[in-house]
Amino acid sequence: VTEVRSKNIVLRTLMETYVGPIAAQRILAGETRRGMGSSIEAATMISDLRHFTDLTAERPRDEVIAVLNAYFEAIADPIERHGGEILKFMGDGMLAIFPLDQPDACAKLITAVREGQERLAALNAENITSGLPELHQGVGVHLGEVSYGNIGSRNRLDFTVIGPVVNIAARLQDMTRESDCSVLVSEDFARRADSPDDFRAVGTFPVRGIPEPIGVLALIP
Repeated sequence: VTEVRSKNIVLRTLMETYVGPIAAQRILAGETRRGMGSSIEAATMISDLRHFTDLTAERPRDEVIAVLNAYFEAIADPIERHGGEILKFMGDGMLAIFPLDQPDACAKLITAVREGQERLAALNAENITSGLPELHQGVGVHLGEVSYGNIGSRNRLDFTVIGPVVNIAARLQDMTRESDCSVLVSEDFARRADSPDDFRAVGTFPVRGIPEPIGVLALIP
């Protein structure tokens, strides 16, 4: 009996480590078929590390991995602590959601992003002292209904979110490359967050793949 319980604990720990606690719970409960999942309302954020290609070309492999791990730890810990779920790391990028059934989900996302920026600034101070590169990120945030569940091939599945909300968050993240704003959010998110002092209007922009232009705001540092 002890051995079975120990294996169950190890399995749950591994699942939570690789797919996150909420996804792990759903997978262990039997949501393991392709296409199986549900629609949820969530604030979705995508972050990306700037100039990562240059970093990988200029630095030794082990150093790049150490820098990347330190970066993800700086921005990921606040997300998990404030109720967000990290669904995946994509090279130097990250996809996370804050389900809107949680109280103050949008406010918690803003707090997590701000704490991540503070921790990244502290990490950069250490990197400069150690001769390592300064790190800069771009973040895009949108909210709405997403499909949350299993997608993939017959033999390889991924538990993630898909839909227009994710696409818009990705486009907003891309827009940070061309602006002096490291965090861009949609007008819908800013309205739901109901904290006007946190944002400044950037403008209304067409978004590839979306029929109507969207209002864009920047998170004030």
